[in-house]
Amino acid sequence: MNNGKLKLILLVFALFFISCSVKKPQIGKKAFDQEDNYIIKALVLENDNKPLQAADIYDFLYKKTGKNVYFKKEIEDLFFAKKYKKVLNLTENIKNLDKEIFKYRIFSLLELKKGSEAKKELLTYFNKKEPLFYELMSYILIKEKKYNKAADYIKSLYAINHNKHTLLALADLLIKIKKYNEALAYLRTHLKIYGCETDVCERLAEIYRQTQDFENLAYIYSLMGKYDKKYVIFALKIYIDNGDFNKALKLIDKYNLGDEYKLILFESFNKYKGAANIAYRLFNKTNNPAFLLKYCIYEYEAYNNKEAALEVIPKLKFLAKLYPDNDYINNFLGYLLIEYDINPKEGIEYVKKAIKIKPDDTAYIDSLAWGYYKLKKCKTAWDIIKNIDTDDKEISKHKKLIKRCFYDTSKNHTKNSKKSEKRKKH
Repeated sequence: MNNGKLKLILLVFALFFISCSVKKPQIGKKAFDQEDNYIIKALVLENDNKPLQAADIYDFLYKKTGKNVYFKKEIEDLFFAKKYKKVLNLTENIKNLDKEIFKYRIFSLLELKKGSEAKKELLTYFNKKEPLFYELMSYILIKEKKYNKAADYIKSLYAINHNKHTLLALADLLIKIKKYNEALAYLRTHLKIYGCETDVCERLAEIYRQTQDFENLAYIYSLMGKYDKKYVIFALKIYIDNGDFNKALKLIDKYNLGDEYKLILFESFNKYKGAANIAYRLFNKTNNPAFLLKYCIYEYEAYNNKEAALEVIPKLKFLAKLYPDNDYINNFLGYLLIEYDINPKEGIEYVKKAIKIKPDDTAYIDSLAWGYYKLKKCKTAWDIIKNIDTDDKEISKHKKLIKRCFYDTSKNHTKNSKKSEKRKKH
């Protein structure tokens, strides 16, 4: 894991340990009239990222009132201003420090690379049964890159408080040292007891991504869907990619994603009958012609016969009037009229419209040639298709039939011409 990830883990620990620092100080009864004004000034300076100036105000307030809360705020702001030596000078009387101030002393020692001293003070002046001992010791060990020992201390802390933030810090550390199964055990247990809290599930998702466990990743995403719909879509994509139609369908129903997502699902699995029914339902609901076109496509693909063609042709004619410059609709309609000998002449006219828009489309050229073949105009058909070179099986089949028809017609024409010449000589 890179340095950026380590910094992130350290930041998680630090934020956890100083979680109270951003709160407005509780001052109690005012010691002098302008006390509130000074507090407001200090808070504004903190908000403007000027902790050193804020610390000066808290120093004044502490000396003026003797209230320990101001001393705490001064130490906190000095730490954020990176005045570590000053923090140490002000906190030399360790025995009289409360927990909040003591941890800033430890942090300052660590920032000044005095890890041994920090550890010694922690062991000397702190009760090993208190949660803060384990917090600070684990932080020191992480700074020393003794990650396995640090993990042991965080495990002890988690056994004491079962705090979610402790769990996340532990999971991050276990992920860093690639103890994925151990991290999963802690996170899954928490998941079973407390449900899918966003950050806990995010850690689980991270592990499943790193270990490429896509089945469990999709499951976690499906749980996270209650927080953000995007996770449902992530899960749906994984199910589709993995070919799990039933789980994908259940997910769509669970979150009421609606027919549009069902259509995507049925399309992805080439379930044309279902896709056709959904598309037609969506067309009736929305009156959107795009769904009517999808219905025509999937209804025909589902059955691929003349009856299906007769069902969709009237609808395609409606769409062709609505979108006269749509090459796909014109070719699709024209091809059906040609293929099933419903009206090849009319079909050719629709195909010509498609070719006018896309003259180099091999599928459209094939439809036109096929139309003339159906009208038994084999020479015209051959002249249209003879230069087409493609791997498409259907077009290749049409080309062979048209070629045979053309040469058979040419032979017959040659024979008839010879017979005619003989008759003239006689």
